[in-house]
Amino acid sequence: MKKSKHLLHPGFRMTSKKLPPLSPNPYKTYHGQTDSFRPSILEEPDGFARLLLFNSCYESMPTSSKMVVFDTDLVLWKAFNGFIYQNTRHVLLADSSKEGVISGILSVTDFIRVMLRLNKERESREAASGVQEEVKTIQTDAIGKMSIRDYRELVQTEGNFMDLVSINADQSLLEAARLLCHHRIHRLPVLDPDNSSPLFILTHKRILKFMWCFGQQFCPSEWRKKTAKELGVGTWVGIRVVFYDTRLSDCLDILLNKGVSGLPVVDPKTLEVQDVYTRFDAVGIALSQANCLDVTVEEALAYKRTIDRQTERIVSVKETDTLWHTVSVLVDSNVHRVCVVNEQNAIEGIISLSDVINFMVVKPGKALKPTKLTRHTQSAAGDLSDQAITALLQKNGKELEEEAAYKRNPTS
Repeated sequence: MKKSKHLLHPGFRMTSKKLPPLSPNPYKTYHGQTDSFRPSILEEPDGFARLLLFNSCYESMPTSSKMVVFDTDLVLWKAFNGFIYQNTRHVLLADSSKEGVISGILSVTDFIRVMLRLNKERESREAASGVQEEVKTIQTDAIGKMSIRDYRELVQTEGNFMDLVSINADQSLLEAARLLCHHRIHRLPVLDPDNSSPLFILTHKRILKFMWCFGQQFCPSEWRKKTAKELGVGTWVGIRVVFYDTRLSDCLDILLNKGVSGLPVVDPKTLEVQDVYTRFDAVGIALSQANCLDVTVEEALAYKRTIDRQTERIVSVKETDTLWHTVSVLVDSNVHRVCVVNEQNAIEGIISLSDVINFMVVKPGKALKPTKLTRHTQSAAGDLSDQAITALLQKNGKELEEEAAYKRNPTS
């Protein structure tokens, strides 16, 4: 049976996504005795927030995914090597002393923190002795020989430790979006409500993709007409950028301490965007023999290109593009941020996934209260019967026909 692209989407579990009951019939509004169809739900600013409120995290669970879990007794340098071989930005940490309970996340941010620490200690010793030292690798330095557990204790004593933030699969996607924005984190482990085992990692990107696949009808017309700058979405002043000749250590310091996950690389004279350096690019340092941070951003990016062969790294939109167009670029390009440029391709702003989720979901849904959602069990795998799929397709087709009829003749 052919499945409707409007109802089902590859990558999501095949369950019926719940629509928020904004009216007795969410697709119709009654005016007196007339039964005129009007998609009033489009003008509700909290439409996306309600969509996420009435759908649990389980609904966004991918049909297949990969999770990497490391024991906290693993040596740190081996853990970072695991980042490379698994091609991942993060791994979950299981504490064997507590029966394998998930206790935290080890991410690229930790890798950057360790590399900057090694570089700073080496520079301090060189300044004191006046003798240039050979650059040590993570494998040969004391911190690299620490266990992950010891490293996390060290980070805690320095005041940089953050407790694990997670969510149960039966909680709403709206609550997940709130947690991501409130704690300023990029990934949220979703746990089984029965045994607390990890099911998958939820991100801003996953939530936005869910909204795009199942809730485009909730977009207010204003978002389709106005630019992101007019709506106040994104960063437009104090934009942090680097140049090709910026030292890599300075670039990583900004990524670690200034709350940004990517830095546009621009021309110092014209501010034209030439490339972008992200936290994940820092993993390329570990692949080099020296692990040296004294190179420039240009040299680091050149080495990174020899590894991943990525051809298109810059994703941008024009400053005159609407917010909805920007969202479509974020979804289609599968990126974490887009650069906003003018006619000369000079940078004007940056719009990230967290900016979009905060504007479209968290702020409009601030007053929405939690609701009890349907509990999924392991026996309910999410696949619908042919009869149920047929009924949903017929219902969906009828609603699409009504919407098309309204667009042809809105006054009828």
